[in-house]
Amino acid sequence: MFQRLKGAIDSRIAEEQARQRQAAEQQRSQTPGRSSSLRRSNSRALSPSKRPGDLPQGKGPDPAEFDPRFVVGEDEPSRTATPAPAQDKDESAQPQAAGDGDAAKEDREAAEPAKDAKPTVSTELPTEIRVRLRKLEKLEPKYSELLRSYRIAHARVSAIEPFEASLREHTPLTSINDPGALIEYLNQITLKGDMVMEELKRVSGERDSFKQKLEEAEKRATKAQDDLDNLRLEKETATAADGKSTDADSGVVAESESVKSPTVEESEEFFSYDSELPRVKKELQEREEQIGKLEEENKSLKNEVTSAKESAEQLVRNLETATSDLQALKETKEKSDTEAVEKAEALQSTADGLRKSADELRESLEKAQKDLERHENERNAYESTTTDLRSSLDKANKDLEELRKTSAETSESGEAEKRLHVEIEKLESELNELRASSTKHEKRSETLNNLVSTLKEQLKDAETEKNRLKKEIEEQAKSAAQEKQEPERAATADKTETTAPGAAKKKNNKKKKKGGKGGAAVSATPDRPGTAMAAEPEKTEKTDVADSLTVEEGVKLRETIDEIQSTLKEKDEELEKLRHDVDDKNAAIERLQGKLKDQDDLKEELDDLRQELIDVGQEHVEAKDKLKDLQAEKSALQSNMEKLEKEISELKTSQASSATSESERQKLATDFEELKTKADSLETDLSAAQQLAAQRFKDLTDLRDVLQKAQPELNALRKEVTELKNVKDDLSKKETEIRKLETKEKDLRSEIATYKSQVAARDVEIKTLNDKLKQETNKNSALDQTCTKAQRDLEKLEGERADAVEGRERLAKDLSKAQEELKTSRANLKNLEQQAEKLNRDASSMREEIELKGAQYASAQSLMNSMQDQTQEIGTQMKEVRERCESLEEELADAHRLLSERSREGETMRRLLADVEGRAEARVKEMRERMDLAIEERDRAEDQANTIGRRRARELDDLKQKVRDAERALTRVQEDKGELAASEKELRRQKEELERKATQATEEVAEVRAAMGQLRDALDEGEKQMREVEREKGELRKTIEETQSRLEKVQKSSKSLAEDVRTLKQTKSPVESSRSSFESGRGRVGSPPVLKGRSPSIASAVGQNAAPDMSMDLVYLKNVLLQFMEQKDKKHQMQLVPVLGMLLHFDRKDEQKWMSAITTR
Repeated sequence: MFQRLKGAIDSRIAEEQARQRQAAEQQRSQTPGRSSSLRRSNSRALSPSKRPGDLPQGKGPDPAEFDPRFVVGEDEPSRTATPAPAQDKDESAQPQAAGDGDAAKEDREAAEPAKDAKPTVSTELPTEIRVRLRKLEKLEPKYSELLRSYRIAHARVSAIEPFEASLREHTPLTSINDPGALIEYLNQITLKGDMVMEELKRVSGERDSFKQKLEEAEKRATKAQDDLDNLRLEKETATAADGKSTDADSGVVAESESVKSPTVEESEEFFSYDSELPRVKKELQEREEQIGKLEEENKSLKNEVTSAKESAEQLVRNLETATSDLQALKETKEKSDTEAVEKAEALQSTADGLRKSADELRESLEKAQKDLERHENERNAYESTTTDLRSSLDKANKDLEELRKTSAETSESGEAEKRLHVEIEKLESELNELRASSTKHEKRSETLNNLVSTLKEQLKDAETEKNRLKKEIEEQAKSAAQEKQEPERAATADKTETTAPGAAKKKNNKKKKKGGKGGAAVSATPDRPGTAMAAEPEKTEKTDVADSLTVEEGVKLRETIDEIQSTLKEKDEELEKLRHDVDDKNAAIERLQGKLKDQDDLKEELDDLRQELIDVGQEHVEAKDKLKDLQAEKSALQSNMEKLEKEISELKTSQASSATSESERQKLATDFEELKTKADSLETDLSAAQQLAAQRFKDLTDLRDVLQKAQPELNALRKEVTELKNVKDDLSKKETEIRKLETKEKDLRSEIATYKSQVAARDVEIKTLNDKLKQETNKNSALDQTCTKAQRDLEKLEGERADAVEGRERLAKDLSKAQEELKTSRANLKNLEQQAEKLNRDASSMREEIELKGAQYASAQSLMNSMQDQTQEIGTQMKEVRERCESLEEELADAHRLLSERSREGETMRRLLADVEGRAEARVKEMRERMDLAIEERDRAEDQANTIGRRRARELDDLKQKVRDAERALTRVQEDKGELAASEKELRRQKEELERKATQATEEVAEVRAAMGQLRDALDEGEKQMREVEREKGELRKTIEETQSRLEKVQKSSKSLAEDVRTLKQTKSPVESSRSSFESGRGRVGSPPVLKGRSPSIASAVGQNAAPDMSMDLVYLKNVLLQFMEQKDKKHQMQLVPVLGMLLHFDRKDEQKWMSAITTR
């Protein structure tokens, strides 16, 4: 719109210059001094048009940043010709572009005779005019300062915007208006580094303490092992000595007791049974207590297994947090290079310490392995469970190694390594604890095995004794009928045979309980029956009493033996149950570990998919921006094309239009076939999408450059089109325009109906896509904190996808429409009747479109009426200006003199600006040199960081090997943990949760993959749209070139008509026209803000009749500017608002209206 104003003002200036030339020729004979002064003033007035940079270019800053004293007030005369230089410049450029050099020749002819007229006019100026001219002189330095401050503000804005963009990309900040947030962000980074260093120091201290504890524990273990070996040797020697002594004692006792009565001997043997029963019960109680202790230990071990699993989960979480922290550290890598070097050195020292500690741990583990291998033969009962646990733990270790590998590949900073060191030290401490617990469990298992073996031996002995007692009772019942001597002898023999081995067995059991030694007392049993058989004939009565006592004791022994067997069976059943539970738990642990493995794989796939989403989103955002620019240009070109086609279609006949439509349909059909082939090729070439994306990015940048280059050409074409339209509207009549528009309204109505249907379908799709977006964001928010960024990218991508889908549907509908039109055209060729019916339907649809477009035509008519009113107002203004021309000629001469002085001051300001620019260039060079040095330092730091990263990778590999060795020891230690049964419920719950999470993860992965597929389809559709837009752009360029040629012809004809009108006016009233042209030129060149009434001196001279005309002119200008601004990009509109406000002296309300019109578009 600003260019349109320039064109209108330039055309008026060209007319007024011709009138000035005639007025100068007439006044040369009367007042040569005045004419010379006028010539000099005109030449000086035209000098500011050649000043470079009077108008600010590019973006405009906020007008509130300017100093209020630089703003021209309403009480001062608005004689400052601020917009004149740019207008004169554009005026001189446009006629040259059009090929018409008459205005320039007239300027030269008017400038040559006006050189000798200044001195006489300057002496004749009145005092009031001089006072006003002095005020104008005061305004001139303010103008230069205002221009300078405007340029400074513009430079500031252009420098601030990229800085803010980089802040948004790399930091959580959004603008530079909040320095406190930036300080907090930097403080947080420093605090994070300090916390990491403190954590490293704490972990190193803990590592040293654990190392000392480990050494002490190893020493204790070696001492305990030595003590055990010594005790075993002592026990073996003691068993040998006890065996010899028991043999000797048994022989002496047998000889001494042969002299005495056998009744005393038998009573002592029955007393030994009574003493044996409580001992067996005590042993059973002790074993039950040991079993309870074992169960408690199993529970504690299960709790330790759960804690180990939780620590593994914490490891995974720590790794995820490490990845997120790594991303943040990558962003702040340039700032913290020096700190990273220091931290790397510290980490190297800690890594060396960890290597030494790992070597020591390896040696200690090898020792422990040797010790454990000794006890493997004694634990054959637990081998079935240990193998399962080993396999499950190996799987878990593999998962941990994979996680560590991924963390080692992704980690480029020190925090991930520190956390790994912490986890390694925790595992070492757990290893030490598990070693101690393993030794305890081994000792306990040995004691249990010994107790079980002793119980089994005792059971066997009790069974043998029971069988013997049964046999004795049966034999006594059979021999009751025989003689007394024979049964007595048989009974005594049997009793001696049974009691002697019973006593020997009991003694053997006692010896086993004390020292674990037996077998020596059995040799003494065959001597006692011999002595008893020699003494039996003397004591027959006492043997009967002994028989009754032995029967009662045998019954009691049976009961106790049955109880013992039942308890042992119960214990065996409990042990079998525990083993089954352990097997079930091991199977459940294997399942859970498999699911954990699957979940880790799913997490890795999710991370890959997220990265792909981010890459695709960035590419899609760029493609969307380019599509928006191309669509905006396409809409502008289409609007221009529609207007031009309306004008061009007048010359074409109906036959030509039908031929062109058929040719266009054929082109569309060919294009549709080409698009089909392209779509098939794109579907087959999906594997090379990344390479194509890079090529598309380059092509899009080239297109953007081409479009930026083509924008000035399009602006010039738009100006010419608007000028041609105004001329054509003035020349043409309303009735002919309505008839012509009716022919085109039919086409427009069909297009509007298609557009409405497209808009409705797009709205439905947008709603569905928004619902899907909400669901996806709700799901992704539960996964990780890193998913928030992916969700934002997804929302942007979904919006872009919606736009791309809309474009695709629109193109598909256009193609379908083209196919339908082809079919109808073929049917029309076959059947003339069907063609007539179709034409009738088209006519009805066109009439409906005419009704819809009535509002647009009414607006166009209102514009035409406003133009006619403007011409009438200009005529009335010309009449009033002619009446006051004589009184203002003297003021013009002084004004020209002041303008010459102002031009001198402007030259001085230019010199100052050149000096300032030179200094700025020197500063820029210095800053560039500093920037190069900083870049070199950054490259060096990056090289150092790469070397440090490689070292860390090697160190991490060594640490991984050490951790593997440690984990192998862990597997052996955790084999005993599989016997725990208390954590069964927790394991089931965890299993269910893991299954649920796995299902959720699979569903989310499927959804993400579907979204990826949709985004890829949207990208392909966007590429298709780009190609179609490029093709349409080429066609539009061809049509624009044709319209340019026509416009040039029309311009030439309009200029020739304008010259004829001027010549007719000059022949009628040469004197009045010269004055009026001179005054109108002065009013438009010198001070265009007079129209707003801000100059009281000129407003008072013009009078009250000019005020309403001026206000009407301003209203029209504002309406036209609004229509122009509504068709452009919002950024350019926002930048041009303060410039237009300065030129047209907007107040705050007007600026707010403009801003609201821009934002609501």
